[in-house]
Amino acid sequence: MEFYRIWRILAAHKWVLIGLPIIATCVALGLTYVLPEQYQSTALVLVRPFEDIKFDSGGGDKNEIVDFPVNLSAPIDSLSKTYIEVIESPAVAVKIVDALHLNIKKPKKPESSFETIKDKVRTWVKSTIRTVQNYCKYGRDIPASPFDLAVEGVEKDLVVSARKDTYAFDITARSSEPKEAAAIANMAAEIFVEQSSQAYRSEYARAREFIEVQLDESRKTLEQARAAILAYKNSGGTFELSSEYNDKLKNVSDLESTLAKTEGTLAGLKRVAGAFITPNVIAQEAQVAELKEQISTWQVQLAAYPQKETRMNALTLNQRLAEDSYEFFLKQYQEARVKESATVTEIRIVSPAVPGLYPVKPLKYVYAGLSFATALVVAIGWALFFESLDPRVRTIRDLDSELGVPVLGAIPRSVPGGR
Repeated sequence: MEFYRIWRILAAHKWVLIGLPIIATCVALGLTYVLPEQYQSTALVLVRPFEDIKFDSGGGDKNEIVDFPVNLSAPIDSLSKTYIEVIESPAVAVKIVDALHLNIKKPKKPESSFETIKDKVRTWVKSTIRTVQNYCKYGRDIPASPFDLAVEGVEKDLVVSARKDTYAFDITARSSEPKEAAAIANMAAEIFVEQSSQAYRSEYARAREFIEVQLDESRKTLEQARAAILAYKNSGGTFELSSEYNDKLKNVSDLESTLAKTEGTLAGLKRVAGAFITPNVIAQEAQVAELKEQISTWQVQLAAYPQKETRMNALTLNQRLAEDSYEFFLKQYQEARVKESATVTEIRIVSPAVPGLYPVKPLKYVYAGLSFATALVVAIGWALFFESLDPRVRTIRDLDSELGVPVLGAIPRSVPGGR
């Protein structure tokens, strides 16, 4: 279809092309005064996780977030998506409705009859739309209480987004009242911070309870090790093996020296007495025999000292290991108690939401512009469509295409009063 012909068709329907967009624009502008205004408020929450890069013995890297190991192959934005899902969960919406009593309609100031009718119509339209949706989805209407409707509204109007390359989150809420929108956004942020703090404290509480059990077991092991050493020492009358061994070795050496002197004295007495056995010889022989017996007894005790030392070293090693284990669990237990009672500062509200000054929707220029453009396109399409259904010939070019023969002349339209 040539441009000239299209232009003539549009010119023939100029009143439709002018009137329909104007009417649609006026209707759209009028609709903006009927639709409820929506205000938007945003609260900024900062989530700075504990991040430590540790290297295990196998050489693999592990990233720890809140003392929980995360594989480096996991998506980078998985933590952000997790927080977003938590904030947008139905549990948070229920807490917001319960805290702000959104299910209870607040009494409004006296309104005009037009405002009253508009509110009733708006309520009826919302109810009708919900009923139609229920029939389309479930085949029947499912009644809902004001509390359920308020929760659905909060879930629909609460949006959470993460700012790129940051640990900041925007919690945005919309409502017909600017103060209510700010209250919803701030309450969602507070609930998220509180839930996160409780999760942190709960994790550290479980860790503390586990470490407390290990600490009690290590304390019992240490007490058993100390009791074993004490019992071993008491059973043999032993307290310091090295000093006792040196003392007994010195005693043996002294006894051997005394024995040598006594044997020398006995030999001298035998030479003097000859074949006679004198009382002095008998006494010296008895003393020599007693010294040899004492030396034999001390040597037997000295021979048992390596076994005692081995046993004592094993008991001492067990006690040292038990002490190290107890000190380790005691330190971990104290750290867990401190973390459990500490205030989590890594998740906090940086910028609370404030009531919006201007509504975000409906924007009149958007409704007017879209309505005007849509109506204009519809009008053009309507004109072209109905023109294609009309077989009348309006120009010489139309006659050429219909007859297939050249036109030699045309009689111009006569104008009354003209020549």
